[in-house]
Amino acid sequence: MFEDVGMVIFCVAMTDYDQFTVDGNGTSTNNMMLSRKFFESIVTHPTFEQMDFLLILNKFDLFEEKIERVPLTQCDWFDDFHPVISRHRSNSNRNSNSINTSPSLGQLGAHYMAVKFKRLYSSLTGRKLYASVVKGLEPDSVDAALKYAKEILKWDEEKPNFSLSEYSMYSTEASSYSP
Repeated sequence: MFEDVGMVIFCVAMTDYDQFTVDGNGTSTNNMMLSRKFFESIVTHPTFEQMDFLLILNKFDLFEEKIERVPLTQCDWFDDFHPVISRHRSNSNRNSNSINTSPSLGQLGAHYMAVKFKRLYSSLTGRKLYASVVKGLEPDSVDAALKYAKEILKWDEEKPNFSLSEYSMYSTEASSYSP
């Protein structure tokens, strides 16, 4: 069924961190924790053992607004999110591409969330998770994430063409970084 599939794209709504679902037994569960559990079951499934994974963190635009009002720590998995925010941050700097611009709380939260999923993925598979932040209602944002997926697949196709002698400065081995 997945014979010609080279990548799994897993999408998570970033705004789910404070949303809850009640199951048939009346138990309330955080939606982000449900996404995490589903993610774990997919990435550890033998069918997807050799496939790359691209995590799409969706609804960034809504997340950026929401995190200003509702702390990310509403989700138990994110209870250690305590960013340092510059007191001199201004709204005019948010859209600037200047290197001196402080990231917004939304950008810090998105990075943090991506790192949490990457560390989880690495701990479960020993491999690298690719991630992309998307504003789902902006076609250019979605197109950029899909273009990234194509680049990852293209890189996998080209790996065998590189010289992998012991003297090569290039390596296709996974990073030895451990969280």
